[in-house]
Amino acid sequence: MRAVKIGMLLIGALALHACGQGEQAVTAVDNRAVPETGAAAQVAKLDEAQRNGVLEKAIRAAGAACPAVSASERAEIRTGVIGWKAHCDDGTAHLIEILSDGTANVTSRTH
Repeated sequence: MRAVKIGMLLIGALALHACGQGEQAVTAVDNRAVPETGAAAQVAKLDEAQRNGVLEKAIRAAGAACPAVSASERAEIRTGVIGWKAHCDDGTAHLIEILSDGTANVTSRTH
């Protein structure tokens, strides 16, 4: 498991998110007893395409291969900790916990 700063990635993703959103509502799913804050909350608010891009960059920054994230969903990373499960188009999957300070803990597996 590697920890990676993705704060700069979030800034870019959030800037894209703010452009052209108009009246479109974005809802976040929060399954944790403690509300997400900081970077974790910002990622949860992104639409799927933007979130997949952020997760893809976090996976690559952790040194894992991922040509592109094709899907992502909320997942329990470990007991009581909710994060993201990212599916890459090469068949790999990665569990990603995003901490409020922008650090991403990435756990990877192959087929």
